[in-house]
Amino acid sequence: MISCSSVDFIKAYSSLETKKNFTDQTFIKRDITYKVGKLNENWKIVNLEFGDLAFYNKSLNSTINVNSTCSNTGNYNLTTLSDSLLSGLKNKQLIERLVATANKEGALESKYYGQYDNNRVKMSIIVYQKELCVYDFSYISDVLNFNKGYKEFKNFISEFELIENEQ
Repeated sequence: MISCSSVDFIKAYSSLETKKNFTDQTFIKRDITYKVGKLNENWKIVNLEFGDLAFYNKSLNSTINVNSTCSNTGNYNLTTLSDSLLSGLKNKQLIERLVATANKEGALESKYYGQYDNNRVKMSIIVYQKELCVYDFSYISDVLNFNKGYKEFKNFISEFELIENEQ
């Protein structure tokens, strides 16, 4: 089982602590606001000290994570960003890279096999950049259950929408 490991992995790759709020599928922190799709009742929100959102599905031993970061340094290569999210994942093996969609725009999806705390996992990372902000979505599961939650992960992201903050 990877239950603790997958949650630990998500916590390890989440960003800096910040005040945040998640209500009615809408996430708000600092000057970032976005909506995400609804997950079924088996997905429970994980209380993160760092990062945006994480959900855990005990029956699938899987996690879904969303994180956003903004920087004044400008454009990043999506491949490099995707690969940078794999710290702590051992024996990484890239399966494939695909064009994906987030916020009705182009994004990059990368799928990997790896090992975390001696558990074999499969992971999908979708990275999307809009202006000075990067949004990354990840789904990590044991290899046997990956396909069981993958479609819901993709539906969750398909409803991702940036919302302009009122100033």
